[in-house]
Amino acid sequence: MTELTFAPVEIDGVLKIIPPTAPAVPLVFDSPHSGLTLPDFERTVSDELVRVASDTYVDDLFGFAPSIGAPLLIAHFPRSFLDLNRSLKDVDLQMVEGEWPHPTRDSASARRGMGLTWRYAWGDTPMYGRKFTVKELEERIDTYWRPYHREMVRLLDETHAAFGKVYHVNCHSMPAIGHVLSPDPAGTVRKDIVVGDYEGVSSEPDFVRLVVETLQGLGYSVSLNVPFKGAELVSAYSAPARNRHSIQIELNRRLYMNEETREKSEGYDEVKANLAKLGAVMRDYVIRGT
Repeated sequence: MTELTFAPVEIDGVLKIIPPTAPAVPLVFDSPHSGLTLPDFERTVSDELVRVASDTYVDDLFGFAPSIGAPLLIAHFPRSFLDLNRSLKDVDLQMVEGEWPHPTRDSASARRGMGLTWRYAWGDTPMYGRKFTVKELEERIDTYWRPYHREMVRLLDETHAAFGKVYHVNCHSMPAIGHVLSPDPAGTVRKDIVVGDYEGVSSEPDFVRLVVETLQGLGYSVSLNVPFKGAELVSAYSAPARNRHSIQIELNRRLYMNEETREKSEGYDEVKANLAKLGAVMRDYVIRGT
């Protein structure tokens, strides 16, 4: 087995890395949207509304990762404050005072109000009472976005250097029903789990097929790329031709929590146990030939 060790890393209020507790394998997990720690920032909504969009409990549900030999990278802050699964080009220019001096692109997420920083806390409720200055947004990016992506790249690069391959699992949750901020029509009833491989370009098909079929075998309804194919953290760092594979997994929150109170439901432990089974299957797959 290739020797690879990761030290625990924590940046207060920003991120932490839980290192493997078993011999390392070519897997890396991250949970960019499960953070609930509120930075000190000016807004016009309640703390609770800031947290509504967070992937509450996802870091715990995928907490098996270190036990199978994979590091787990976790963000501390809510995604509506700054969305790590967006490109730096996904700035919502409606939210910036004056001219933004950096490259941007036509972003469907930003048009919906879910760009790098969210225009709405949830639904049609504005998050802010004024626009950002350029300096304010640059500082938010430098403090929160860049450190997370730097650590993501480091984990992936070091794993790839050690094994000649790396499989990245980007972990998320989704509301049970489509809503006004989502890419699918409001009111759409969603599957139990969505697996995304960026429309077939971010991972080798066999790994994707293994994940889908394992989840189906555990009794879940599974959709591939609909309505979520993956975003920046899947697309930016994957390159299957160079043995860099990345997938996104979206868990339907109705499986394990009350979406209104965000309390765990009686199904929580079963979901967590089943995800650990999936993790063991992934581990066995990625160590073949290692």
